Amino acid sequence: MRVKKLYDKTYEIKEWGPFSTVKMYLLCGDSLALLIDSGYGTIDLKKTVSKITDKPVILYNTHGHLDHANGSFAFDAHLHPADSDIYDKHSSPEFLGAYFRNRSFERVEMKPLPIGSLELGGREVEVIHTPGHTQGSVSILDSYSKIAFCGDTVNPFDVWLGLDESSSVAEYRKSLTYLLAKMRECDIDRLCSGHSAMPMPASRIENYIALCGKILSGEKTGRAVNKGICRGNKARYKNAAIIYKKIK
Repeated sequence: MRVKKLYDKTYEIKEWGPFSTVKMYLLCGDSLALLIDSGYGTIDLKKTVSKITDKPVILYNTHGHLDHANGSFAFDAHLHPADSDIYDKHSSPEFLGAYFRNRSFERVEMKPLPIGSLELGGREVEVIHTPGHTQGSVSILDSYSKIAFCGDTVNPFDVWLGLDESSSVAEYRKSLTYLLAKMRECDIDRLCSGHSAMPMPASRIENYIALCGKILSGEKTGRAVNKGICRGNKARYKNAAIIYKKIK
């Protein structure tokens, strides 16, 4: 586990897990702190957060996958209702047992994640619904740090739309177009994903939107790939790559 101060009142918490490293983000306001994602659940996240802030902490999970929401048990945790089923699956003993031997985790009843504004005290964030990677994926826009925290909606590697719970390429493009418009409206020019080494420029979204358009038009068809739970065609444009099953 590693904690890094990204910007004023903005922290990155890094956790190593069975698939990859994952990053959580803590945004501190004058009256409330927002934790974005809770990781695999293998670290004492509550203790770590308490060393950074003494303010009450609310947890917003960007989506329900194992590496983003499994550490939710120590917090006032929220998840978009569209991802309830996938969280139930990923937090089950049967599913976790395949990756964590002789280790138990506490499952939590998630509260519905509200879409809209959240006031932290001198710092307001906005939550928007950005289905694509999962049906319940959300992104969180923070004008204070000028960062959009996007979970796995955009990342520096392949965006996986080839999961059973993923949206179509067409719906994903709508989400990206909306996300980019909201970022411009809020004068936000950077993205932090759950796996990016550093903040990404907003231009990364433009490349993903362009790639979606090329897939929808038939210009790009990609090649067949099988990553186990994620299967489909992989297409690439500039620094954007998507594995997808459903086009429309």
